Amino acid sequence: MTKGSVTCPFCGESFLHEIKHDNTLLEELVRIKKPLLILAGPGTGKTHALAYKMRHLIKKEGVPKDEIAVITFTNEAAISMRKKISSEGNDDTYIEPELQPSAIWTMHKFCNNIIGDYHSELGLDKEIEVIPSQKLKNILIKDSAQLVGARRRAGEDTILCRQKGECNKNANLKCKICSQYEQLKREYKLIDYDDQIFLVCKLLKEHDQILKKIQRGARYLLVDEYQDINYAQWELIKLLSKGNTNNLFVVGDDYQSIYSFRGGDPKYIRNFEKDYKPDAVVKHLLKSWRCPQNILRGAFFMVHKYCGGDIKILDDIEFKNKSNAKIKAKTFVYQIPEAAYLAATIKGLGPSNDVLILIPWLSYAGPIKNALRSKHVNFSCEYDLEDTDLYLINVLLSWLNDTSNDFRLRLLIEEIINRGASDIPAEQTERRGTEKSIRKREEAIKQISNYWMERGKGLTLYKKIKALNKQEEFVKLVEIIAGLRKAYKSGDDSVSFIAEIMKKLKLWRNLSAFKEEMNSIYEEVKSLAVPPGENSVRIMTRNKAKGLQADYVFLIGLENGVWPKADANDFEKAENSRLLYVSMTRAKKGLYILHSKARERKITGYKIAGRSEFIEAIPKEYIDEMDSSA
Repeated sequence: MTKGSVTCPFCGESFLHEIKHDNTLLEELVRIKKPLLILAGPGTGKTHALAYKMRHLIKKEGVPKDEIAVITFTNEAAISMRKKISSEGNDDTYIEPELQPSAIWTMHKFCNNIIGDYHSELGLDKEIEVIPSQKLKNILIKDSAQLVGARRRAGEDTILCRQKGECNKNANLKCKICSQYEQLKREYKLIDYDDQIFLVCKLLKEHDQILKKIQRGARYLLVDEYQDINYAQWELIKLLSKGNTNNLFVVGDDYQSIYSFRGGDPKYIRNFEKDYKPDAVVKHLLKSWRCPQNILRGAFFMVHKYCGGDIKILDDIEFKNKSNAKIKAKTFVYQIPEAAYLAATIKGLGPSNDVLILIPWLSYAGPIKNALRSKHVNFSCEYDLEDTDLYLINVLLSWLNDTSNDFRLRLLIEEIINRGASDIPAEQTERRGTEKSIRKREEAIKQISNYWMERGKGLTLYKKIKALNKQEEFVKLVEIIAGLRKAYKSGDDSVSFIAEIMKKLKLWRNLSAFKEEMNSIYEEVKSLAVPPGENSVRIMTRNKAKGLQADYVFLIGLENGVWPKADANDFEKAENSRLLYVSMTRAKKGLYILHSKARERKITGYKIAGRSEFIEAIPKEYIDEMDSSA
């Protein structure tokens, strides 16, 4: 191997190390006229690489902006990319507004635009609507399961299959459920987010002239977060780049593939060379700008144990962050002293540092928020809007504004049931209920699901529900819905209407719950206006950490039984280790891993069993083991 060269951990190919100056390697990469995958680890400049490629195409090669398409994984990434090329201070990536590509979109936005232009070729109505939420989509799929004679839980296989994006129709149950769901959508002129990709792939495969036209607008195709794509997205990229693969430029890192629950699979990034052989090229960015080397090395060794790869790549990384900070690990006997230590430590960091606190799920936030408030530390905390009582009010008002909208009412019904306001068992019964409670739920909801087959002229879901009011399990549900509709129609007495909502839906069961929800919303809004230089402290679940960074990162809840779960298989442990890798490598100055020997069961949801095995997978030389605290 040539002196100063580097070996790709997956393909074994050698290539020159980035040695001249910061953009030397990028300058080489953007000139490659072959299908190119750039493996970009955390903090190595993935967004910069994409923006640099865009600028090179437009400013150096004179490529028309309308021949460039940039596909991102999230709306936030698309916005970040646009900001990157719009910043005049970034000479390496700045592109004048009039020269910028218009097609910097998420894959769903990209496909939705195509569907709008070619709806007739797809047999769709021009006014086609997208099902607005994953929650409603899942309800309708489970309704469809009942319509084909199965239990609601059978719909979960169909949901997962659609998320993976690989449709091989046959006579099995999940395909029957899917076909029923497709029929329901057609009748109501609806599509969902999965359909946006499916339909465009179908369109491009069946209409060669349309394919060629769309390809002209994506002659140079740049794809972000390639490790997170599913089968349908992989197929779409193949179709768009067909005949033009030498202009395909994708970036990603299979160690950062954390969205299997959405259908993402790291096998597509690992198979890039095979998919685009014989010309595919795989390169690696090897300057780490963000993490202190002990933190990145510790994270790398940990994830390598569960996911494999070439550990020797660490020897070729040039660490621009020269800090020798180690990972700080500390054990507590209980969650309260843990939260107190966290708050005191953050207070001591001073106002010039921003902090990210990553937790397994939102139930962990309570003690932490109380401790931060006691230290007068301003913070923002992620909250699941769909779990709040304000969300339920919004769903209610949405239907009351248009009581003929069956889907808004269907969502409202499910929310009322799942919050325990009716006599019908909640959705969690499908997984953890007794056979009697499961059967009770199935029989009751089946009468609602049947509406999709019974609907005809003049019949609405509201009328169907009202007709069920003589059945014992529906009495309370009908009383709630009909009573709120009547109160809403009665006039402008907002006080009486709000009182009726509180009474019927049993919102904020106590003052403490009301205060906590209002505090969460207030703190979130207040955080949007944090003055420059003021300490920014964010609490969020670990799966929201992707794309973020902070001076100091605190990881909470690294206990066996939680992270990983007690019954986790090898696949799940690998996914969890990648999620931990992403979480650890958000840190620019310091990383704290905190573990508690005991927590309230209502917080964890699971029995914890000692310090997480993931911590034990980090070599000792990268960890500063702090004394345990009472």
